[in-house]
Amino acid sequence: QAMLRFGLVGTKLCPRALARPLLSRAMTAGGRTADLDAYFDCDGRGCLATGTACHAECEGRHLDDVERGRRDAGFRYPERPSVVVTASRDMGRTASTWVFNAVRLLYRQAREACDSYWLRRLEPGKVKDRLRTGAHVLLKTHEWTAEMSQKEFDEVRPMFSHVVVSVREGFPVDPEWMKVATHIIRFEDIVARGTSDGEAGAVRVLRGLAAHLGIQGLDDEGLRAVDYQLMTLPMPEFGCDQTTKHWHFHGRRGGRPQPTEPPTSSRA
Repeated sequence: QAMLRFGLVGTKLCPRALARPLLSRAMTAGGRTADLDAYFDCDGRGCLATGTACHAECEGRHLDDVERGRRDAGFRYPERPSVVVTASRDMGRTASTWVFNAVRLLYRQAREACDSYWLRRLEPGKVKDRLRTGAHVLLKTHEWTAEMSQKEFDEVRPMFSHVVVSVREGFPVDPEWMKVATHIIRFEDIVARGTSDGEAGAVRVLRGLAAHLGIQGLDDEGLRAVDYQLMTLPMPEFGCDQTTKHWHFHGRRGGRPQPTEPPTSSRA
């Protein structure tokens, strides 16, 4: 089961012939149904949306326990879902996975439904399909120039409401993503030690990111809760955790000690 979770094996291919009829049936029923969950959710063996077994770069949906229970927990579905892209150079060492999880957990803390995915190639059809659940869509990706033409990128670009690019001093930026960035997060700001008031740099970054995304209702306590969640996400011993997109070689804390207790009154 651990190997299935981390996308290292997948022996059952999904029948593509069933995929579109299932999606059409879900949309006829108004969406946000079990059919949509079955279409996008990957249980470690693949999903109908991709038609392939789960693997290291699986493009299925891998929600955590809180996100899977969002309907019963009263999460809000937005009237106009956002499409948030978190982008960086591949292996750029810019904390891009931290940024991806920061977006995911900010929405979760605010009780707003968000579906998160990895997509290497940002095809309009893939983005449009993932919007059908009615949730915000979060896409983690890297360079697009080797995957698609400028014309293809220009076609999909208007679908992105936010493009969050992570950068780091001394490391090359991705010039193409920088051209369309709506928000830039600097590695040095994430790992900055606390100021005189004791607030960690990561909390300030989270506050700015939440404001950029239009997430409302998160006070300082809520932001500290997200910071704690980011600092305590499990790191896989091997492979990739498909929910967090953490690999076994990832760092997390930027030199900060891992907290032993959650902030007062924090919630999942």
